Amino acid sequence: LSPSISQNQPHETSRSTSQSPPRLDAPPRPPNKLTPYQHYEALGNPRFMCAPMVDQSELAFRLLTRRYGADLAYTPMFHAKHFAESAAYRERNFSTCEADRPLVVQFCANDPEKLLAAAREVEGRCDAVDLNLGCPQGIAKRGHYGAFLQDDWDLIFRLVNTLATNLSIPVWAKIRIFPELDRTLAYAAMLERAGASVLGVHGRTRAQIKQNEGRASWDVIAAVKRHVGIPVVANGNVRCRADAEACLEATGCDG
Repeated sequence: LSPSISQNQPHETSRSTSQSPPRLDAPPRPPNKLTPYQHYEALGNPRFMCAPMVDQSELAFRLLTRRYGADLAYTPMFHAKHFAESAAYRERNFSTCEADRPLVVQFCANDPEKLLAAAREVEGRCDAVDLNLGCPQGIAKRGHYGAFLQDDWDLIFRLVNTLATNLSIPVWAKIRIFPELDRTLAYAAMLERAGASVLGVHGRTRAQIKQNEGRASWDVIAAVKRHVGIPVVANGNVRCRADAEACLEATGCDG
């Protein structure tokens, strides 16, 4: 359970008249890869996680959160193109150590080959690579990444599947929900087919930011957990340990 989740909020189920993207099917998982739940068990079945936070989740902070009970930590989000192309960018932004495990390195990207090149730079220094599909900020809109890829399912599929079929470590994905429950569930299922081993779900829509933030929906996160066959990590507005425990109980999520 990564920060942060709030109290349950009813979420409207809408059968939208807009056409859903076509079904996309992935090739079989490589035989040497662990299944999603084997992977999650190998990490120690983490329940409490240090979420990816820009300008916060650097090495020193990750080690501090581990000292106080975090079972796993994410890096901040890195821009895959810069990470792949610039040694200076990598040196300035990414560091780790033996005590910094399990570790998930998060990237934003809109080019499968650049994402793969970036992931290969950390492949031997982390336990999984995560694709950020949840950032709702203006910079993500201008850069065409994060939650602003949410309507381009073909590209998202190719981003995730490129990692899933070419890396020796698993790929995770972190998403925001749609206003329509059925579309959210279809989105989660597509990511599972693409090869995501773990799905992080922030229980807010792309539009729920700043003054429009509102509360995250535990009901939708729980519905996603029931709908897919891979581990699900809840995210939304957790402020303390009691919130985290309550969210795990309400959603049935793995972390």
